[in-house]
Amino acid sequence: MGLQLQSADFEHEDGFTYRIRREALDQDFTIHVKHDGDWVDCGLDQAVKDLNFAEFKRLGLLIKTIMDADRWVA
Repeated sequence: MGLQLQSADFEHEDGFTYRIRREALDQDFTIHVKHDGDWVDCGLDQAVKDLNFAEFKRLGLLIKTIMDADRWVA
């Protein structure tokens, strides 16, 4: 699909729907999860601040999976 600001919704095997997005092409990605119809930030920045490497790795791999499924070029 090429450079884009937001991915398609991605239904993960964990039963949740995720998406990645950014405000501009030169900004970092944010990952969101859908809860009760609303998109909620998954806390990637907080995982980095808290040095929660397991959560950072999980969200990073999820971002890569979504990008691969949506054919992003980053």
